[in-house]
Amino acid sequence: MSNRRELAGFDLAVWLTVGLVGFALQLWLIYLNPISPLLHAMGFLSVVMVLAFMRYAARPLRPGASHRVPWHDWLLAAASLALLVHANLDYAQFVRRAAIPRPPDIWIGLLFVALLLEAGRRAVGWILPVIGIAAMFYALSGLILPESWDVGPTLSLRRVVGTLTMTELGLFSEPTQVALRWIFLFVAFGQALALIGGDVFFERISVRLAGGLRGGPAYISIVSSALFGTVSGSNVANVMMGGQVTIPLMDKVGYGRTRAAAIEAVSSTGGALTPPIMGAAALIMAELANVPYATVVASAVLPAILFYVAVTAYVYGATVRLGIGAGDLAEELPAWRILLANWPVLLGVTWLIWRIADAYPLEHAALQATAIILVGGFVMGPARYTLPRLRDAFAGLIDGTLEIGLACAVSGVLVGVILVTGLGIDLSAFVVELGRSSLLLALVATMLVVMLLGMAVPGIAAYIIAASVAAAPLAELGVPLLAAHMFIFYFSLFAGLTPPVALTAFAAAGIAGSDPFRTGFLSMLIAAPAYLLAFFMVLQPQLLLLEGSAASIALSFVTGFVGVSAFGLAVAGAWFGPLGPVSRLVLATAGVALVDAGLATDLAGGAAVLAVGLLNRRQVASLAVGRA
Repeated sequence: MSNRRELAGFDLAVWLTVGLVGFALQLWLIYLNPISPLLHAMGFLSVVMVLAFMRYAARPLRPGASHRVPWHDWLLAAASLALLVHANLDYAQFVRRAAIPRPPDIWIGLLFVALLLEAGRRAVGWILPVIGIAAMFYALSGLILPESWDVGPTLSLRRVVGTLTMTELGLFSEPTQVALRWIFLFVAFGQALALIGGDVFFERISVRLAGGLRGGPAYISIVSSALFGTVSGSNVANVMMGGQVTIPLMDKVGYGRTRAAAIEAVSSTGGALTPPIMGAAALIMAELANVPYATVVASAVLPAILFYVAVTAYVYGATVRLGIGAGDLAEELPAWRILLANWPVLLGVTWLIWRIADAYPLEHAALQATAIILVGGFVMGPARYTLPRLRDAFAGLIDGTLEIGLACAVSGVLVGVILVTGLGIDLSAFVVELGRSSLLLALVATMLVVMLLGMAVPGIAAYIIAASVAAAPLAELGVPLLAAHMFIFYFSLFAGLTPPVALTAFAAAGIAGSDPFRTGFLSMLIAAPAYLLAFFMVLQPQLLLLEGSAASIALSFVTGFVGVSAFGLAVAGAWFGPLGPVSRLVLATAGVALVDAGLATDLAGGAAVLAVGLLNRRQVASLAVGRA
């Protein structure tokens, strides 16, 4: 059961009107009449909360239950505007009082925090708000608990509430700023693509490229996930869009339901790692790492290629081991005809890539690309622009913005507490202390923290929280700051494959009808080479930062290519034919060795891969002769 209301009638009209007015105001404030970032974020978040209380019920709706918005949710929606109204009574004085709030500031601020946590609970689940409540309790523990317990610093209620709700250090900090400036525009871009059939285009071009290969549906899953995922930026959305087609096809040709769901889950996870657009967290990464978005995109190119090399190696090995034959899927039109028939998609995406590479303001690039797609789609076929389709596309824009905006804002509670209490300094000191004895140990500890967070909260929230704590200390240990952020980003996404709360894997299992936990554990196994890749980016940062000579970058890429391929084949259990346990262990060990930047480990790992390949090929040839 879901708590998401299917609004209709008066409720739907009000919801869409509030969304339309709110987003029109967003565009006005971004492009035509910029205002204080604090006030802008406050208005954005207030509108998001109003929409959330209308869209989501307090508890799951039973079959046959009414989807009308009850009076108490209308009241909560209205109360969500209280802080915005209060601040606008005298905004200049409101900002000046942030250090010493008055009683009305405190009580209205507390009301806003409570409403935000409740809206977050409804939209993104209960665990993230519980973390927010725990953070608030820690910040106020000096007032609540006996002094002898010494749990946390002694901070006044006015200081905590003032920091969270009256400055840009808490709820309205960088994550929310990025959500209101960029993320909702990229959600709009994705909805525009879907409106003109971009998702069908990606599916058809994938079938054209990979439909006739052995195990074709699995390769279609890889290609379509990379194409669609870079636009959607959402692992689960990627699974739900492409998995409806690819999972049944993979099951049909012989992969089985569990393996089909796991392949789709891992492939979909890579979409948010794939340039040129990537996910919402990449936009936030550019802000937190203080680098241009184009730099983040450029840095992600080679790692994204290696990610899909790893998945492809597993699929190839599994195809060989299971004896799956050539696919019978076919696309009648040649690739150039498909591309020509979908010229608005190509033009919009190309424009966006060009503008990003040209360091053009991101908010302008996203809006221009969206306009190109919508105008081009209308020229290509105005019949698509029916009122129901436009309404559904706008509803999708609202829903996508709600989930991301609330995840960012609720994460802001923890970010603000980390700043005001000095907790970040303590946690950073712990990571640095680990790193002094072993950088690898510090990286493993960071990985575990990020994945534990990611099992509990959406990936974007896990990234924000972990990056605010761990990125700086990793940089202090000598890891380039962008590499530290990318490391955290990767594992925040991999958490969606990690039971007991593996949202991406569970979504794929729901389509396949497979056991969710078996699907999650197999997804982790398939993604193991990609886990290795995340460490590779830190230990050989020239691959990520594209710094150094062309030869050194090429060498890093080649060793990475061979390493993740070997690990993927070892996990699959086949190369030219099935591999024995010893050969699989040697291949996996060789893959790890190739991650190390040393020449000796690269030579040893490469020699081991070559030896296993030659031996496996000879064994397969001998079996073929014996059968003959």
